[in-house]
Parts: sequence; structure tokens; C-alpha cells
Amino acid sequence: MTRKQLLKATSLMAILVMVALLAGCGGGGSAAKRLTGLAPDAVVQAFFDAAKNNRLNEAALYVTPDSRRDTRALIDFLSGQNGLAELKQANLVKVTKVAEQGNYAVVLATLQTEPNSFKLSVKPVGLEKIDGEWYIVDFNNIYENAKYQVLAQLLKNI
Repeated sequence: MTRKQLLKATSLMAILVMVALLAGCGGGGSAAKRLTGLAPDAVVQAFFDAAKNNRLNEAALYVTPDSRRDTRALIDFLSGQNGLAELKQANLVKVTKVAEQGNYAVVLATLQTEPNSFKLSVKPVGLEKIDGEWYIVDFNNIYENAKYQVLAQLLKNI
């Protein structure tokens, strides 16, 4: 191999390594995107779909910034405390908004917890509107944070 051929081969390898590194690093960000302009029930549906399909970064985009630190708590809550494995087997049958006051809303999520069965579970989910968009609030955060008194009262009335 001549020196010129060796230089070309080395340059080509350097370019291929750079392309592979850039592709491996994602090229500048996460592919997870949040759908905007959704109603409270559609936010819960989008969260459930993303979580069920193991797109946890996307699911987290539907959760309030205060609650995002513990997305696992929301998954456990929606799935009946057994986590992602149970959530993946569940089917979201229906999501219905049952209350709204100001920047807070409550929806009921009806889940079929076992495939091919009539076993259903109904879970209330609290949401907060931030900058015109609805976000799910971690259930524990509702009762621990004074900011959510209105939401806690809405849940109490259900």
C-alpha cells in the first residue's frame, strides 16, 4: 500500500468513526416528543401508551416537572402498584374527565388489568394545567404539597 493510499484509507476510517460516534450519541437530543394541545383525558391516554410501550422518556413529558422526579410512582399508581410489567399487560379501556376547576382536573382511567378477562380497575388521576398544557401530578404529591389543595378536594369528591 502506498503512502497516498494509506492516507486515504486512514481518512476514510476517521470519517466513518466520526459518523458512527455521532449516530450513537443521538446527534443532539432525545427523540421523545410531547403532543401539545391535549385535553386531560388525552394526556392520560398518551402517558399510558408511552409507558406501556416502554417509552419512559416520552411518558415523563406528560408529568408535571415537580412529579417527574418519580415517574415510577405514577406507573405504579396506574398499574396497581406492581410496576411496568403489569402495566404492559393492562389495557386502557376508557379515560373520562370527571372534574375540572381552574388549572386542575381529575380523570378516571378504567384499566383491564388482565388480558382476556373482565377484571377492571378504575384509577383517579389528577392533572395540572401549566402554560396551557395539562400534566399528570404524582398522586403522593397531591396530598403532600399545599399547592394542590384544590386537586386534593376534587379527588376527595369522587
